[in-house]
Amino acid sequence: MDTTVSIDEAIESIRELIREHRVDELRKLVIEMRPQDIVDVIERLDSSERRLVLGLIPSSYYVEILDRLSDEVLYEVVVSKGVSKIARIMSDMQPDVIADILARLPPRTRRRILALLPPWKIEEVATLLRYPPESAGGVMTTRIPVFSVDEVVGKVLEEYTVKYQLGLYDKLNYVYVVDRGGELVGWIEFKNLLTASRDRRLREVVQPCPARVHVLADREEAARLVVKYDLVEIPVVDDKDRLLGAITVDDIIDVIVAESTEDILKFGGLGESVRGSYLTARVTELVRRRATWLIFLYVMESITVSVIGFFENVLSSVIALSFFIPLLTATGGNAGSQAATLVIRSLATGEARPYDFLRIVAKEAVSSSLLALTISPVGFLLAYTISHNIVVASIVALSLPCIVVVASLMGVLLPFIAMAIKTDPAIISAPLISTVSDITGLTIYFTIASILLKLLGLT
Repeated sequence: MDTTVSIDEAIESIRELIREHRVDELRKLVIEMRPQDIVDVIERLDSSERRLVLGLIPSSYYVEILDRLSDEVLYEVVVSKGVSKIARIMSDMQPDVIADILARLPPRTRRRILALLPPWKIEEVATLLRYPPESAGGVMTTRIPVFSVDEVVGKVLEEYTVKYQLGLYDKLNYVYVVDRGGELVGWIEFKNLLTASRDRRLREVVQPCPARVHVLADREEAARLVVKYDLVEIPVVDDKDRLLGAITVDDIIDVIVAESTEDILKFGGLGESVRGSYLTARVTELVRRRATWLIFLYVMESITVSVIGFFENVLSSVIALSFFIPLLTATGGNAGSQAATLVIRSLATGEARPYDFLRIVAKEAVSSSLLALTISPVGFLLAYTISHNIVVASIVALSLPCIVVVASLMGVLLPFIAMAIKTDPAIISAPLISTVSDITGLTIYFTIASILLKLLGLT
């Protein structure tokens, strides 16, 4: 099933077979599907339909898809299959994947499954569960080839081959080298190890790692380092630089996707990111995550009413000024959101750091000023065309550049303020920036209008 159409057709076929109670044909259809396509299908089925299909999916398929399921569907699978069967399925999975899945389950269910895993796997998984899911330790694998600097290449290759055949290593590209205290010395690309003289010691062929990441560092930091140094994996160390594991590029890709999704959701005005699939998320959960932020923004936006009320006499003098309130506030909100998007992206990718604050503010001040001067004549012509009043058009033309500059600088400042108070800059959402821009924009607009009208003796 290579296309969206084929998945849609599969869903229709499944629903038809369920309606007609043709269970054997339904089982055959499910088995013929690729595991990856099953995830797309079951997350689009209704709860009752999904429960029936979940019971027909082969256990071998669950090994491949369990970690790809949304939180809601994952819990349904655990309830449907039972803790014992899920534990048997997880026994065939890599420890880092098991840890990721268990971290998404309720604590009681997590403990029950963990207790049923093989003892050696429990030890590996428990080690990973000690670290927060959002940290480098939470996404690393401990199944890596680690050898002492004093080992001989020939012996290392023999041991590596045996352990790899036993499935004790993940698909890694490097052999890691440590000293007697377990501190990371460097790594050797496996193909280089194969061509090295068998009687040489690892200390003679080891290469320094371009980068390493602390086990408690944010997983986003690991992703930034991998991108910066063009790596396929990165070692994870503790405070004493002892090697604990490594993060492979496939996990880094998952991290990048997850972090990007989280930032987009936060910037869209969700105080908390919605985990899992939107299709399977409970309506009550979506409402809960959105309501608080909407109420906060509503209260903030109500300040604009006070601003308009304060300048009521200005509006009553020239009613045409009210025509341009939506235009000016929208332009300010858009300018602020543009600036914030650029800054948040730069902070997220590591292009910008907190110590670049003054440089960024200066750059945005210049660029927003030039932008404002470009927009101002357009604002004047549009305002005059609508109002046929040169005074109103002049007020709009003077206000517009001021609003653009102030909103842009607010868009730059707010993410840095968030960082200063130890908050994710992405939480400075577009709706919040628009709300702040509305308040400052209206204040600027009516202040300029009040001053100009007084100078002209019109109030």
